[in-house]
Amino acid sequence: MRLDYIRPFTDASNEILQNYIKDGIKIGDITLKGDFVNASGIIAIVALSKDIVGHFIIDMEIETAKKMVAIMNDREIKDIDKLSLSTIQELVNLIAGLSVTKLETDGYDVDISPPVIMKSKNLEVSISDSEFLHIKLDTSIGDFNILVAVESEKE
Repeated sequence: MRLDYIRPFTDASNEILQNYIKDGIKIGDITLKGDFVNASGIIAIVALSKDIVGHFIIDMEIETAKKMVAIMNDREIKDIDKLSLSTIQELVNLIAGLSVTKLETDGYDVDISPPVIMKSKNLEVSISDSEFLHIKLDTSIGDFNILVAVESEKE
């Protein structure tokens, strides 16, 4: 996994989240995870194809998701409902879209799937034979876990 494949996802996540969370985002731990991902509460998975193949995942706790949805919809959120999940899906679309734009600027042709959103505190997901690079983004509303497992189809 090359850094030039990963950086567009971390940069896009940071840029999009900063549009909503005004008091700063700090890049926390960066670790290598096995091929299983344990969901914290809300997990969104995007598949990539063409020149870059693999998966991009955003994972967050339920409380973090509720706070993010409240910011994006400018209203209090008590429970994660259909509107909340749609809002999270839109957030992930924004991040994935900007990531692809950055990859295309670097000369890669990349397609993305619509995000698959799941809600569960005890969900273990295996979607790739590859290891995931896990980047933790620390924010005032909670942590966002960015997981990326991508490789070039050209190599």
